[in-house]
Formats: sequence, structure tokens, C-alpha cells
Amino acid sequence: MVIGLTLFLFVAIYLLIIMAGISDARHLFSFLIASYLVLWGGYSLISTVPRQEIRNQFVLMTIALGVAVLLVELPAFVKMVDYRRTFSVSGSLLGEEPGYLPDSELVSKPAPYHAVKMEFSRGNIGEVLCLPLHPAEPFELKYDKNGFRNDEDLTRAEIAVIGDSYIESPMLPSSMLATTRLANLIQKTVANLGQSGYGPQQELAVLKRYALPLHPKSVVWVFYEGNDLRDAERYTDRISRLESNWNAVDAIWDRSFTRNSLYWLMGMIRGCSPVHAAKELITHAVVEGPEQRKHLVYFKGRSSSVGLTKQELDALKISVASIEEAYQLLQDNGGRILVVFAPTAFRVYHDIADFKEAGEDIPQWDLNDLPDRLRRMIFEISPDIDYLDLTPALKSAAKHNTLVFLPDDTHWSSEGHRVVSEALAEALTQSPTVYAKQRGRARDKANNDSVLSSGAIMVRNQDGTIRYWSEGATKLYGWESQDALGTPSHQLLKTLFPVPLDVIEETLRMSGHWEGRLIHEHRNGSKVAVESHWDLQQNPHAQDRSITVVEVNNPSKS
Repeated sequence: MVIGLTLFLFVAIYLLIIMAGISDARHLFSFLIASYLVLWGGYSLISTVPRQEIRNQFVLMTIALGVAVLLVELPAFVKMVDYRRTFSVSGSLLGEEPGYLPDSELVSKPAPYHAVKMEFSRGNIGEVLCLPLHPAEPFELKYDKNGFRNDEDLTRAEIAVIGDSYIESPMLPSSMLATTRLANLIQKTVANLGQSGYGPQQELAVLKRYALPLHPKSVVWVFYEGNDLRDAERYTDRISRLESNWNAVDAIWDRSFTRNSLYWLMGMIRGCSPVHAAKELITHAVVEGPEQRKHLVYFKGRSSSVGLTKQELDALKISVASIEEAYQLLQDNGGRILVVFAPTAFRVYHDIADFKEAGEDIPQWDLNDLPDRLRRMIFEISPDIDYLDLTPALKSAAKHNTLVFLPDDTHWSSEGHRVVSEALAEALTQSPTVYAKQRGRARDKANNDSVLSSGAIMVRNQDGTIRYWSEGATKLYGWESQDALGTPSHQLLKTLFPVPLDVIEETLRMSGHWEGRLIHEHRNGSKVAVESHWDLQQNPHAQDRSITVVEVNNPSKS
């Protein structure tokens, strides 16, 4: 009878906790203490056991529970166990995660050889909206001695890739990452030095502390437009908070069994709770994937349409200053740097996705000039800094029904990593490359002056129709001017491109010029490899202010 009533009280109290709507861990802790006292009070009321004996039982039970808790907490007190890992609960300061350590320069970093079983079943947007879970295959998320996603400890690497969660990508197995695929494509050692939550200042510290000791020939610095400016802006504040609360970061309370078990229980009771305040920054649309299947894809953005704010412009200057210091360090060490612009999913899909079919209005979100502004600022540091905007490559793949972003997450999908790895391989192995070396107009003019005297020159419309054909072009290809004029150049010369034409045209549109290696066909059928330079020009004298492309081709030396 007493046992049955006790069980009933346990169930009733648990239901009461659920119905009461526990708001936080302290509220839950109060409820558990109250429940414990209520249980003993009810037992004393219904039991025939003498009250003195019940008091003795209560004291002994309470002491036993206290000793048990102390024994469980002892390993956390001596730093043998961190219960944040056991219960997968974040720290209370600065977004500290299980298995991460405070760092006076990086703010936080993974512990050496941190490993965890991972099952990615819902993206970061999915968590905000509490979207349904999707099937996922578990994999082991492993880190090297320095806390980065490399399958083995590296002492040397020909290429080091620095960035944030886009490079670390803890939601995918290592075999799917852009860095792993890049290593396979170019058959060189590639170090993945990406870390979630890092901004430009932290990435500069990563370069100094971890990249330079590997003696890389090339460093790829990935700038993500979604949060790198915000990370740059708040870095100083985060360091200040860390210094003023250094002891609190690794306090026993954060590691304790009590705290983490309460937070875990809170999660079990509350389940997924939508973040209503973030919903206005999220929208969704229908996109076509493989085999023309339609997929619902979610986007995160902002409603501002005024371009970059003053705070963002200041943060951009801070970011570029970090890149400049990195460039100088690599110059001193005989290495090169490739700055890579990683766009948000909305920048890639805004004119591809069908928002109306998903029941959404086309969002009036900000599509600023950050890619080109960053390119110009990088050029001002030095024309020798390579620059790659991933937008054209990702957009081209998206137009061909490739899902390059995870449907409910802001990060690249496995296919997105494939596209990025191919773009990086192209940028790192070709010289001049399709994407890199986006020169300033002054340097372009100097280059053009040298090639105009000997190169094959054609002027054509944007659709490829030839309007001017030089004698140098006749010598190189065998076609007379009267044969070439009015003919689409790519059809006449049967052009073979290193990447899809729409990627090249997007680069030309955004930067005003393009350089790369093409394969043309001579009139007699032989192949002609050329180094090609395209320059986008507007004719101010034409009534329609038409835009033309000046293409100069010289025989390739390789």
C-alpha cells in the first residue's frame, strides 16, 4: 500500500513538473527539492511507522544522497571528469561547448584528440524552427592534437585551409569535407584548420600558431559573409569577458554532475522549443534537386536593404587588416595566400529558388556588394593576393539541380563541399587561374598593352557574336575577318572551357574581367591552347550604351 502510494506520488510529481512548465534549471532544481520534501511529508502522514523513526530515516536518506552526490562530483572537482561531455551540455559562458577549453587568444578551442559520436539529424535552422528530424547516419567526429579536423597529426602540409564552421563542418564525416576532397584532387597534403565560431582575429592567431609551423606553400583563408563581420566586431568584447571571468569559464559548477544532469533533464522535459524571435530572419523556398525532385530549403538572412552598416564597414576593415598581416607573414615565409569569399545560401539561391511555390513572398533581403568590396580591398593590399569568390561556382551547380547547401542548415551539403573543393583546386593549380588574380584596372591596362601588340584580338557582344576580328586572330586561327564577323565566337572556335561557361560569365560580370586557359580549334581542325584575357567594356558612344567583351588570346606556353 505504502509502496503503491509512493509510486503514485512520484508519477504525480513528475506530471506536475511537466504541467508547471519549467522555465530553467534553477526552477527545476527547486521543484526537485520540493518534491523530495513533499514525498517525505506524505510518507510521514500515511505511514504507521513512529515519527521518530521516520525522522531518522529522513536524516539517513538525506545524508546518503548528499554523500552520493559528493562522490559523483569529486571527479569533476579534481578535473578528472567533465560532465558537460557526458550529458552533451554547453557551458554557461561564451557559448563554451563540451570538450572545449578556454584560450586567452582564441577564446576557446577543442581539447586535444577530442572525439564524439555524431548523428546530424537536424540543422541549425531546423533547431530554431523545431523542424522534423531527418534520417542521418552516425559517424565519429575526431580532432587532432591541436583540436582540428585532421585524421592524423600533421607536421607538414603543402596547403593549409583556415576558416570557421564552413571548413570544420562538424555535421559531415571527414571524407565529405572540401579539404579532404581537395587533397584527393591535387594529390597534396591539406591541413583543415577550420573552427566553428572563429572570426578573422582568431583565424590570424590560427595562422601564426598552427599553420606557419606546417610550412605551407599556400594558405586558403575562407571569409564567410554570414557571420565573419559580426565575429570581428565582437572579438574584443569576448576576450575582455573571458579575462574578467577567467575562473568562471572552467568553474566546477560548469563541469559538475548536478548542473549538467539538471540541464539534460530540462532538455528532456521541454524538448525542442522554437525561437520565435528568429523566425523573421528565416524563410523557405522550393528548389529543384537531382532528377528534378523538388526540395524545401530554408534560408537565413536579414531584412535590411541599406547595404553594409557603419559597424560592418568597420568590422570589414578589421578583417582585411588581419588578412594583410597574414599576407606579410606568408611573404616572409615564402608562401602565398588565397582569400576565398563564401556566400550565404540566399546569395546563391535568391534568383533560383521558387519562394511563391513555398507560400512565401520573395524576401527583400540585403544583397550588398561585399564580395566585390572585399576583392578591391584585398587588391589594395597587394595585386599578388589571389582572390576567389565561390558564388559563381555554387550558383552554377545550383542551376544544374545540385543541392549545394543543407536544406535546414546554413552550411554546405556534401555536394556543396565537392563544388568548393573543385573550385579551390582550380584556383590553386592553374596559373593564371579562372578565379584568382583579379587585378586592378591599372595593372590590367599594363598587361593589355603588352598583349595587344601580339595577341589575337576579338571584340564581341555578351552573347558571343564577333564584332571585330584582328589580323593576329586570323594568323592564330586561320579564319579571315569576313568569315568570323557575325558568328558566335565559341561556336566558331569550338571552345573548351576549364569550368562551365556560366561560371566564367558570372565572374566577368562581377569583376569586369577574367583570365584563364582555353582550348580552341584552328580552321584546319587542330587544337590551339591559349591564355585568354576577357575585359568587359561599355561603349559610351553607342546609343544603346552596349556592353561588349574584348577578348585577347595568346598561344599557351604550357
